[in-house]
Amino acid sequence: MSKTWPAVRRVQVGLMLRAMRERSGVKSKEINETLDWYVGKLQKVESGNLTVSAAEVNELVRLFGLDDQDEADRLRALAKEARRRDQPARVPDWAATYVALEGAAAEIKYYDPEVIPPVLQTEHTARASLSNPLDETQDVEPAVAERVRRADRVLGEDAPQLWCVVGEAALFRQVGGRGVLRDQLQHLRKAAARPNVTVQVLPFDAGEHVALGSSWTLLHLDEPSATFVYTEALTSGDYLDKPAHTDRYVKAFDTLRMIAASDRASVKMLDRRIKELT
Repeated sequence: MSKTWPAVRRVQVGLMLRAMRERSGVKSKEINETLDWYVGKLQKVESGNLTVSAAEVNELVRLFGLDDQDEADRLRALAKEARRRDQPARVPDWAATYVALEGAAAEIKYYDPEVIPPVLQTEHTARASLSNPLDETQDVEPAVAERVRRADRVLGEDAPQLWCVVGEAALFRQVGGRGVLRDQLQHLRKAAARPNVTVQVLPFDAGEHVALGSSWTLLHLDEPSATFVYTEALTSGDYLDKPAHTDRYVKAFDTLRMIAASDRASVKMLDRRIKELT
């Protein structure tokens, strides 16, 4: 088992427990009564916000009637890793679950009409993006370091598949200034050449489309298999994981891929814009 952040393991344990509960047919009330859990704790465990003790895991395995010893041992091992001490958070509390999901994802699909994906941002772009003019006393450096770490994973070994559709406006918005934008687009150009990264630009002349006025991230986990949609506001983030929702976003992303410039045409757009900024 590779070294992974405890927050990632909490998410994986929660997903496994929910799948086991639904498969077994055991009701939430029975779990709460057996483990003496308060109402709402099960939901927090299944969403990856709380850990479970070794004794609680054993009781859940019994309750669910889990006969597969390998699956039970896998759950115990993940739960043990999930109980390790996390590193101090460098992101807002409401964003911590997203960072955990991103760290566990085998595939990430990102759509934004005017912002370069955070995991493909340079350090200077990240610093400009995270600076808050409403709170000049805020120290953004920890958050910048965290974003750089996340970018290193996407461009390093054992990286997830990353597919980004960005609006043409992202090639023009001078986050951090003209020079920072030029360096950012050069970085994006290099990233697009990697086998695990696909970048497509949605040109202005594409006109109206299914995602007009919105942005989101799709995260797919292989173990256990699950898909999440993440949307973000100024002070909160929202997660969707029910197929009725996620299937709609997956279909919308596929539509965006078809109307966006191809990956080769997108690289040419990047090259032209970089030349304009030189």
